Amino acid sequence: MVKSWWLAAALAASLVACSSPTQRVDPDQDDALGGTGVDSGDIRTTADKIARSILAMDRLFARGTPYVVVQDPKNETRFQINDSMIVDRIMTLLIQNSGGRVQFVDRENWEVIQRERALKRSGAVSVPTDGQGQPNLAAAPLGTDYFLLSTLKSLSKTNGDAESDYIVATFRLTDSETGAILWQDDHEWKKVGERGVLYR
Repeated sequence: MVKSWWLAAALAASLVACSSPTQRVDPDQDDALGGTGVDSGDIRTTADKIARSILAMDRLFARGTPYVVVQDPKNETRFQINDSMIVDRIMTLLIQNSGGRVQFVDRENWEVIQRERALKRSGAVSVPTDGQGQPNLAAAPLGTDYFLLSTLKSLSKTNGDAESDYIVATFRLTDSETGAILWQDDHEWKKVGERGVLYR
């Protein structure tokens, strides 16, 4: 029994000794694992470029502050990735750097918002007041001026030992009344590497 305990302890110690220590790395840089899909640096670079492109578009602000609903991207690549990370990052950059010139409408939590509105109007919960100290229940739910839509597409190939992926992330602002495309931009990248890296 004692011998078995020592064997288990020695095995655990050897596994710890063989394991690599966790390292903190720059999310803008490629890591040592390789792979030809979407990495953190691709998400951050794409979001930065698109946010700058949106803020540089004078037409977007011609009618005052635009209200935008963000839709999750359509992922047409071969990779199973959390593609909403890209648009979440774009929203964060725009909120931080637009000085309030762009406003986003939260449709993801629409049912929660509607339920809270109903509770306020029924008197079940208190109602916040406006600048004059008066209850403000007249405001209607915000509509949107534009939808921010996006698509991830890829061209992939392999020879059995190595593979390459050319990925294009395309974004557009579509007018919610007319369907006209006000703006469109994209970011693209291509990677070549050995097969075998799994994305989860």
